[in-house]
Amino acid sequence: MKNSEIRDIFYSFFKKKNHHKVLSSPLIPAKDPTLLFTNAGMNQFKSVFLQEEKRGYKKAVSIQKCMRVSGKHNDFDEVGKTEYHHTFFEMMGNFSFGDYFKEQAIEYAWELLTENYKFNPEQLWISVYKKDEDSFKIWEQHIGIPTHKIIRSGDKDNFWQMGETGPCGPCSEIYFDRGEIYGPADLTENNKRFVEVWNLVFMQYYKDKEGKLNPLPAPCIDTGMGIERLTSILQGLDSNYKTDLFKPIIEFTTDLANINPDEKEHQINLKIIADHTRALCFLISDGILPSNDGRGYVLRRILRRAAKHGKALGFSDTFIYKISSKVVDLMKEFYPELEYNRDFISQVILSEEERFNRTLLNGLKIFEDLLNKAIEKKNIIPGEDLFKLSDTFGFPLDFAKDLANEKNVKIDYNGFQKELKKQKEKSRINLIKKQKSIQTLENINKYRTEFTGYNNFEEEATLLSIYINNKETPSIKESQKGILVFDKTPFYAESGGQVGDIGIGKNDNSYFIIIDTQKINYGKSGIFLHFSEIKKGELKPGDKVRLIIDKNRRQKISVHHSSTHLLHSALREILGLHVKQSGSYVDNNKLRFDFTHFKPLTQEEIEKVENFINQKVRENIHMKSEIMEYEEAIEKGAIAIFEEKYSDTVRLISIGNCSKELCGGTHLNSTGEIGVFKVISESSISSGIRRIEAVAGEPGFNHIQKYLNTFYNIQLHFKQKQNTIFEFLINLDKNLKQKGKRLETSNKNNEKININKIIDNCSQMNNIKIIIEYFENLGKKELNSLSDELKNKTRGISILLSNINGKSYIIMSVFNDLTNIINSRNIIKEIAKLVNGNGGGRPDFAQAGGEPIKNFKTTKKGILDILNRYIK
Repeated sequence: MKNSEIRDIFYSFFKKKNHHKVLSSPLIPAKDPTLLFTNAGMNQFKSVFLQEEKRGYKKAVSIQKCMRVSGKHNDFDEVGKTEYHHTFFEMMGNFSFGDYFKEQAIEYAWELLTENYKFNPEQLWISVYKKDEDSFKIWEQHIGIPTHKIIRSGDKDNFWQMGETGPCGPCSEIYFDRGEIYGPADLTENNKRFVEVWNLVFMQYYKDKEGKLNPLPAPCIDTGMGIERLTSILQGLDSNYKTDLFKPIIEFTTDLANINPDEKEHQINLKIIADHTRALCFLISDGILPSNDGRGYVLRRILRRAAKHGKALGFSDTFIYKISSKVVDLMKEFYPELEYNRDFISQVILSEEERFNRTLLNGLKIFEDLLNKAIEKKNIIPGEDLFKLSDTFGFPLDFAKDLANEKNVKIDYNGFQKELKKQKEKSRINLIKKQKSIQTLENINKYRTEFTGYNNFEEEATLLSIYINNKETPSIKESQKGILVFDKTPFYAESGGQVGDIGIGKNDNSYFIIIDTQKINYGKSGIFLHFSEIKKGELKPGDKVRLIIDKNRRQKISVHHSSTHLLHSALREILGLHVKQSGSYVDNNKLRFDFTHFKPLTQEEIEKVENFINQKVRENIHMKSEIMEYEEAIEKGAIAIFEEKYSDTVRLISIGNCSKELCGGTHLNSTGEIGVFKVISESSISSGIRRIEAVAGEPGFNHIQKYLNTFYNIQLHFKQKQNTIFEFLINLDKNLKQKGKRLETSNKNNEKININKIIDNCSQMNNIKIIIEYFENLGKKELNSLSDELKNKTRGISILLSNINGKSYIIMSVFNDLTNIINSRNIIKEIAKLVNGNGGGRPDFAQAGGEPIKNFKTTKKGILDILNRYIK
């Protein structure tokens, strides 16, 4: 049975049982700071299980992309050592939200396995929670499983809970018996004879802070079955890596490495490379890129581990990026986004492989120093140093261990693990910090706000609650600041990258300003928080007020938000479908758009983007807003933003055939309202992420007008016309550069000045050494420094001359012991007359300037005549 057929049977079975098919959510958990990655099928239904959200269905089926490389579900170190562990895998699951419970869940599982997948019932064993008599009886009496094949287990294996508090309950696992050649007929933890196929979780309790289990009013079902393990069983294989999910990848790798795939020494390396390349493809496709913390750090570790095992196969150069294309070929049927991102995935992996190869060379030098120190001291290599080597230079611990073993040196493995644990905790903390949250407000959960601002700029509303310093209060008076919660509002709350609205509120007795609007999400609804300051009167819960947003500001925000949709579409059209939004910010002044792309945009590409958008503006395309099922919107080609969390019904914003995006923000009625669009900057913000800042509408017009005014003033200054100014500035720049080169050449020549030769050729008057020299284009600073050096070495007088920028420059330095008889301030004034200039200074140092020196010999004779009058 092919893997594709296994998927079809699974979906078909549960759709016939009236389950709603839900697409896999991304590997980035939507607004859940407790998870680095999606690690189970139930993650996207968490708010439903917690009763924070209700959906339009009570039964669901999905095949979910999962990563288990962090937290208590961490299989990273097991990959390659076993036949069944993976970093990335797919979890098949069916779910009930207060509909059916244990009996039906067990019936479905048994029917699917035995009648559809054709499992031999004699080869299936069951485990149940030791206190769950209901499940035991259903398996024994209703399904007909012999009691010796139903094993009771404790909390560790057969009781599931979402966290320290929250929904929890017993679970029942179905195992496949592979036969006596794998071990005894005893379902124990380490018996390789039995392979877990399916886990059925019965969420029937809520665990409170005291640890008490309280029955849930509507018990739920959450099941999980790994598609890789199911495929290996149905294909009659003893390893996931031999299935049609992995075998083509491994065969492709062995061809690249030119090795025998059956040799035992290669098995672990091949498994790790196949598994890790799959993980890399899906992570990158979902918008995760290499970095030094959080998810990007995990991705980097996965890639470097795969690269390390590639070197063990003989790969001396980059290779993973080539294998990624094979993964895309295998999985694109089920995940079309892989095909769209094929080139981008390859580019990211290649770039990171090249980076790793460079850092590996640097790390090897440092490791050799650590190794030599350990050999000298007959000691072990400290774990802290090994971790720094791994974390900073990407030097794998396995490499270090192998090289140390060759020299009979031990490594501090426990110390390394201790530092690794610190790093993981740091990554988790950083991830949580990035999640913007509003401080908890007491009793806030009981309120809800209806948003009416898509079509209304004003609204009559009832005040539900008042918060001052996060505490609910009975009133708010003039000059006080606080948070106001209303039953409905036209004020958009900050979300999806769009800033919150501002405006005013009033009634007959009071007037207040709203300086920001935020929101706390609860499923489909939310609580809108109006950050306000009372300017007049007093407000109490129950008061009726009229809320009025700043319409002009909202219009500018909507202009920029609609422009981001066109920008996203333009970038995908011009750069490729690998482009994905990775962040945005829109306000009334400008927009900022972050996206995946691996190199700077050329000026030509930026112009194409601007032309694309402004053409759509001129076409005045109608913008359409629709509410529909999430799956329907995706099937229509809608783009979803990975870190956004969507309910089962979504809002689709369409701009003709140009753009379709899921978005809750405020938008225009047609593209013509944008007026004009202009990119103001394009830059890199991290590896593989670019940022465009742009302006549109009135801010866009103002920006263009400002630049045109500057251009007009430049024309006036240089007295050039529009069609000649550019060529004029090019020529001006060229001339300045040529002069600069001549000056640089002159300076380099002057650097070769032979000071001793100058001193040897100096003149003397009354036993006082006198130096008079000319240097073409020698700068003032250099001339002053040289003059100072000459007067000190000769203990006499130094007079140096130069022509700089069309004028003469003359300096005179006198040794301190001579200033009582020779005053340079007086002499320089007379020298200045030789160049029709003037001068001044101190007794020991003076300077003058005037017309350019045309004949140095004549000027020098004049200076000597002047000195002759002063030195007797």
